[in-house]
Amino acid sequence: MRTHRIKLVLSLCSLVTVVFSVTDSNDFAILKAFREGLENPGLLEWPTDGDDPCGQSWKHVFCSGSRVTQIQVQNMSLKGTLPQNLNKLTKLQRLGLQRNQFAGALPSLGGLSELQSVYLDFNQFDSIPSNCFDGLVSLQFLALDSNNFNASKGWSFPEGLQNSAQLTSLSCMFCNLAGPLPVFLGSLPSLQSLKLSGNNLSGEIPVSFKGGMSLQNLWLNDQNGGGLSGTIDVVTTMDSVNVLWLHGNQFTGTIPESIGNLTVLRDLNLNSNQLVGFVPDSLAKMSLQHLDLNNNQLMGPIPKFKATEVSYTSNAFCQSTPGVPCAPEVMALLEFLGSLNYPSRLVSSWTGNNPCLWLGLACDPDNKVNSIALPNHNLSGTLSPSVAKLGSLFQVKLAGNNIIGPIPDNWTSLTSLKTLDLSANNISPPLPKFSGTVNVVISGNRLFNGGSPSNPTPFAGNNPSSGSSDTPPSNSPSPNKGIDSSPMNSSGTTKPKMSALVAVIAPVAGVAVIAILVIPLSIYCYKKRKDTFQALSSLVIHPRDPSDSDSTVKVVIAHDTNGSASTITGNGSASRTSSSIGESHVIEAGNLVISVQVLRNVTKNFASVNELVTGKITTKADVFSFGVVLMELLTGLMALDEDRPEESQFLAAWFWQIRSDKPKLRAAIDPALDVKEETFESIFIVAELAGHCTAREPKQRPDMGHAVNVLAPLVEKWKPLDDNTEEYCGIDYNLPLNQMVKGWQEAEGKDLSHVDLEDSKSSIPARPAGFAESFTSADGR
Repeated sequence: MRTHRIKLVLSLCSLVTVVFSVTDSNDFAILKAFREGLENPGLLEWPTDGDDPCGQSWKHVFCSGSRVTQIQVQNMSLKGTLPQNLNKLTKLQRLGLQRNQFAGALPSLGGLSELQSVYLDFNQFDSIPSNCFDGLVSLQFLALDSNNFNASKGWSFPEGLQNSAQLTSLSCMFCNLAGPLPVFLGSLPSLQSLKLSGNNLSGEIPVSFKGGMSLQNLWLNDQNGGGLSGTIDVVTTMDSVNVLWLHGNQFTGTIPESIGNLTVLRDLNLNSNQLVGFVPDSLAKMSLQHLDLNNNQLMGPIPKFKATEVSYTSNAFCQSTPGVPCAPEVMALLEFLGSLNYPSRLVSSWTGNNPCLWLGLACDPDNKVNSIALPNHNLSGTLSPSVAKLGSLFQVKLAGNNIIGPIPDNWTSLTSLKTLDLSANNISPPLPKFSGTVNVVISGNRLFNGGSPSNPTPFAGNNPSSGSSDTPPSNSPSPNKGIDSSPMNSSGTTKPKMSALVAVIAPVAGVAVIAILVIPLSIYCYKKRKDTFQALSSLVIHPRDPSDSDSTVKVVIAHDTNGSASTITGNGSASRTSSSIGESHVIEAGNLVISVQVLRNVTKNFASVNELVTGKITTKADVFSFGVVLMELLTGLMALDEDRPEESQFLAAWFWQIRSDKPKLRAAIDPALDVKEETFESIFIVAELAGHCTAREPKQRPDMGHAVNVLAPLVEKWKPLDDNTEEYCGIDYNLPLNQMVKGWQEAEGKDLSHVDLEDSKSSIPARPAGFAESFTSADGR
């Protein structure tokens, strides 16, 4: 009998254990491994001798019956690794581990069919398995931000994620994604928020994103490396999108008119891309809360925007005031440029509201465009009817390109046209009936001979001085009549002294850059030209593409006395309309007005500062240098000064922190600038440009042509400190350029009470080896 009583007691004890130890043994084992993997498990406040998380209600653990359904330990500063069998918690629905210091390999979550939300963001995981998201059919929220997964080569979302049809929000910002956007992301039917900022994504936005999606927030901004590219046409079909961030990429093409169809869009950021063309009217009329178009290559007039907050600096607009139209000829030429698909070489040059200074164009004495000379410029696209609006056109030379389509019929209305050279293209019939006084050259267009289109090559008989030079027309031409099947004969000869002339002028261009941009910004050494001053001559210098052997430098010298002009090209050819021009006319002629159309590869300063701040030297170190120069001019500080507080020792890094804060920026401006309300607006624009030029990623820095576009409209706004003084810094600014520079050199070392030239010399590199010390040296440098 006693034996039976003992057995009964033992049975009752076993029953009590079953009743009060309700946690699944497998789930408990995983939670135990979770605790053991932590360096600071005490923060969890789990009982050290407990074995029943569900029955004893452990903190941060939630159960349904005996099964663990949630682990919520967010923002607890936990350190350690996760158990690799975490996916054995088969009833897990929510996992919140965000904002801790979990490290090591992220375990696979594959097979957790009931898992609905996963927050792993802001940890230190370094790898992610390829099967991590397999079978997550109930997943709705996934956050992986700020984990450096697969640091050496990056990673991409595994295809297993495409089966998560209920996924509503996917966030993986700064998580080292690389390669193209997965196509399946555009096909997830429930996806409303996709945030992938700050990764290494490349390629185009997949067509799968087109239409039909429920996306409300799309963040693809600030991709490192090459960045995303292609057009933005796809996103204009996402009619549910509310926030669209595409800034900091390499998107090209125009802004589609169809962007106006995004009626619920409130925040659009296209900053720092390569978008070209006009701002569409539909965009200007959108009721946006925020619109950022900064740092692109947008052209034409600035429309009056309906957006609450809008910015559009560092573009190529023809005017600086919204609503002010471009000159009619400018609009016609920009439409012509658009039909040629906005070639980058011309986009960077065709800026402002004066086409007479644009690459490949020339004007008559009335400042009307009378020549378009762009042979062998790798142009593609079609010919625009807008050219017919240029009533003074005398010649059009577009030989050796890849232009397709017919010649517009309305070009026959150009009554002044004498030469039309379209040889070696892919022009198609029919040929409009031009006047007998027009010499039309269409050789090398196979479609006129019944052939098929081909890639054009430069015509074998072209002479650089006729077929491929950007030469303004003579006032006394004698063209051949009718239609010619061969290129026009050369009208100029190559002379050795012309090559020497170009070599002499090259350094003048560099000095001109300082004269046009840096000196007007520096109030220290600025002298406003008198309104009554009349320039004797004008010199226009166009830096050209060095890959084009016959198109290195173009110099146009116009004489106000007789309206004549000469063009000198890098290969030594010249076409002139009056008496010849010798070296002395270029070098010694007084009071030259120098206009630099495109500024490239000029400033080579601060390579060391760029390396210190960004960790590498890039092909845009010159742009970085120019930005630092602007910062020095605005603040009066040196680029690098170890005597300053640590946070401001590097001027570029410190300036970046204050440039957009107007009160802080105003406080940082050099007191010598005597900042007033009317000048601070210009200073703020220059500060924004300086910040853009010193962007950490070289691809986000503009070309120097953009810097010219931003600064040129401001030059007339800067006022001298004393308009009655004939000279500053001991330099007479009424002297010819070469004499002015000599005076500047002689001023070095003198004790000037109001300027210390050493302030600026500290940022100027040593003279390159072999570079002459004056303009009078034997080698012309």
